[in-house]
Amino acid sequence: MNLEKDQVIGIVGGMGPEAGIALCNYLLRDPLAVEDQRHLSFMLMSFPAHITDRTAFLEGSCTLNPAYAVADIIARLEKAGAGIIAIACNTCHAPEIYNVILDELGKMNSEVRLMHMPYETLSFVKKNYQQVKRIGLMTTNGTYHSGVYEKLFRESGYEVVLPDIDLQNNCIHRMIYDPLTGIKANPNHITHEVTELMNEAMNFFKNNGADAVVLGCTELSLVNTAAFEKELPIIDAMKILSLALIKESTYPGVVKPGELAG
Repeated sequence: MNLEKDQVIGIVGGMGPEAGIALCNYLLRDPLAVEDQRHLSFMLMSFPAHITDRTAFLEGSCTLNPAYAVADIIARLEKAGAGIIAIACNTCHAPEIYNVILDELGKMNSEVRLMHMPYETLSFVKKNYQQVKRIGLMTTNGTYHSGVYEKLFRESGYEVVLPDIDLQNNCIHRMIYDPLTGIKANPNHITHEVTELMNEAMNFFKNNGADAVVLGCTELSLVNTAAFEKELPIIDAMKILSLALIKESTYPGVVKPGELAG
């Protein structure tokens, strides 16, 4: 079996583990894959015990940058035959982490094409939501404080609707990280508490004039948002990443990074 001719996708999972599997499931929805042999080639490496918490690092309660473990996993994926890499974690794209990943890959002379979930999300919104001017952001505290999504959207001319710090801590971050009821603790069973917190967050964005809301945390992609989309469009960054991966794997080199999704 010669993988060199395949555009093999490598996924860095484990952040959280269920989110990496969800990204794989999105790839299996490729509309061109009408038989087994037409599905994309991809592999997932999920080593959660080896990757420190991204938000804990960004907030200073953990000193070990998760970038080093992520870069090591990317190198393993590349050695196994992957040429296109996706990191199934939004917070990993904070510059304090992502730039170190790039530095480490440079030292290894890596030749992988590393996708950037926030860039792909911005590109998708520009192309597919041209009526949207005010973007609401739902993220972990790490992504919130890093400003990675906020900066990208503001620099592209969007108004960004951010929750105040109380709502961020006690509603959005809580629905992800609460040790009893949060999504990380219950990835296969979204609790009633999470649904209530999601409703509270969506009401905030609606009442503060958001035209659409970006789910900028892969755990949030595990929530069934159909009921909430009746009020506002919900843009799932991980789903957009899967579309970008499908395009890049199917039409390599035809499109430029940042122009893949849509």
